[in-house]
This record gives sequence, structure tokens and C-alpha cells, in this order.
Amino acid sequence: MNATIQLLTNRLDPNFLNTFERFQETHRIYAVDSSGELYQKDEHYIDEWDDAKKQQVIEILNYYIDRGGVVVAIQNGETLLGFAGLNGQPLGTEGQYLNLGFIHVSRPCRGQGIGKRLFERVCQAAIERSAKKLYIGANPAVDTYHFYKAMGCTLAEEIVPEIYKEEPLDLQLEYVIPSPETAS
Repeated sequence: MNATIQLLTNRLDPNFLNTFERFQETHRIYAVDSSGELYQKDEHYIDEWDDAKKQQVIEILNYYIDRGGVVVAIQNGETLLGFAGLNGQPLGTEGQYLNLGFIHVSRPCRGQGIGKRLFERVCQAAIERSAKKLYIGANPAVDTYHFYKAMGCTLAEEIVPEIYKEEPLDLQLEYVIPSPETAS
């Protein structure tokens, strides 16, 4: 595959997601109990984006860009394989977080390491913006959580209320960005 990765800092074209296939069928999710421990439970839902939803996502990504954030895109020619959206507005009581609001791989392209490449490039962009941590309101699907766990994410030490209120069933995660001194 001859895929290229791009860091996009200008507003996105309304057709940005035309070739992207967002589909996820979930049967089990993670939830957090009253003592803060993760557990699995049965839950079935389908997450699929139509054209209207894709336009909503583009509006949010443009909002991120307008606030100093970025979109990371991996494409093969004109086909969008995956993307991530990083909001440039600091969050948290000490401004330690930047919100990784989106990271998605198109359905036919999963399992090829694209998500990992997106995550790594988002971390570089976050470092360039002086972030100490990524904040992630993650879909609670078991597969999604396992991806974030493999990337090194943990339950967030601090809950960011404005993100939690948007999707209260999402897992509130964080990723501590290695400083240049501790990165290997």
C-alpha cells in the first residue's frame, strides 16, 4: 500500500470524508463501576455515519483547526484510509490536556497499523503544542478500548466535564506524552 500521512492545518473541504467508511458493530463494551474499576458487559449497537453525520464531523474538525488543532490524515491516492482530529485548545485544571476528539480507520482498512500511525503522529502534533497529555472520550467498545490500551492509554486522572457531558457512556482516557528526555 502506498499510503501517505499528512498533517492538515487548514480548514477541510466538505468532501474530506466522502471516501471514508465509518462502521462499527459492537456487542460488548467496557464500563467503569462506582469504585473506578473497568468491567465488561453486553451491549449491542451499530455506529455508522451517513452524509449528514460526516458533515457534522467535518464541522467539528474545522473547529479544532480554527483553535490551533490539526487533522492527521492517511490517504492512498484520493481514498481516505484514516484520520485523527486534535483540538488545539488546552483542557484540564492545569491545561495539561489536548483533546484527541477523533481517531478512525475506514472499515476496509482496519488491522493494518493505520490507527497506530495516526496516534503516533497526533502525539507529535501534541508535543509541538506543548501538551503533556492527550485526553480521549473513547467509544466504550471492547475493541476500541483494547486499541487505546495497546497505545498506552489509561483511565483519566481528571475528568474533563465538557467532554464527559457530550458522551457520558464513553470511557474517559488519557495518554501521558513522553517528554523528549524520557522518550527512547
